[in-house]
Amino acid sequence: MTKFKYFMTIFMTLAIVLSVNARKPKIDELQLIQDKVNQFYKKGYADSAPVEMDFIEQKLKQAREAKQKRKKKIVALLVIEMNADLKLIKKRYEVNQLNSQLMKLQAQNLQSKKTLDELKGQL
Repeated sequence: MTKFKYFMTIFMTLAIVLSVNARKPKIDELQLIQDKVNQFYKKGYADSAPVEMDFIEQKLKQAREAKQKRKKKIVALLVIEMNADLKLIKKRYEVNQLNSQLMKLQAQNLQSKKTLDELKGQL
């Protein structure tokens, strides 16, 4: 019985050590960026910054070529740039949406002023 306990202790320790050291699957950052680009097109973000979207697609192509040539530093730099560009595009979209709301409010304000002036004229 003690041999069995000794064996189980060693087995469990070995299993824990091996499970902790198991490699995590590598995340394909380029695929994640491609997915984000596709989402941006679906959500309409690309309409607010079409030039930047073209730049991202060019950088994505360069990053894939660099990955095939095993130039990890270039890939890493391009990934950082593309993520920054995607954030910029999203913010530009948000600014455009806010600007659109502002224009609507200004038009409503102008209409309200005209109505107020008409009512003052009737007094």
